[in-house]
Amino acid sequence: MDHTDISILKCLRANSRTSLGKIAEELDISKATVSRRLSRMEEDGYVSRYTMETSPSKLGLMKAQISLQLTGTAVNSVIEELKGFSEIESVMRTFGDHNLLCSIYTTSVDELYDLIQDRLIKIPNIKYVEVDIIIDVMTTNPNAELDLFQRKTD
Repeated sequence: MDHTDISILKCLRANSRTSLGKIAEELDISKATVSRRLSRMEEDGYVSRYTMETSPSKLGLMKAQISLQLTGTAVNSVIEELKGFSEIESVMRTFGDHNLLCSIYTTSVDELYDLIQDRLIKIPNIKYVEVDIIIDVMTTNPNAELDLFQRKTD
């Protein structure tokens, strides 16, 4: 990975639908170079997927972060149970005050409450649940990981 590779990734991070020709033009390199480098980065695992973002509020949804503190060493079994919740977008293992962080979507605060009270706290080994409703997300540096990687390799 060099500066050109990082620049290609930053262009795609800004808009994953940007054409290879547009990236080549922006970076003043050939389209073949962009294609070759991108293929190599995909093969090497630097790029794992291309995605898009939706607007939860436009869809009539609210987003929340649920932090779970567990008892014992049942992390994997709890994760397996959480996989069955269609409201949960992702589960992150953590070190700190909580064992797991879950990003979830619901249609209302009432639905969020029911999800926690009727389903989540009934999972064995969940000791404590903490909830934060996400009002807004302000991305301050979408390239933070690329910038840090670049600094580390310079």
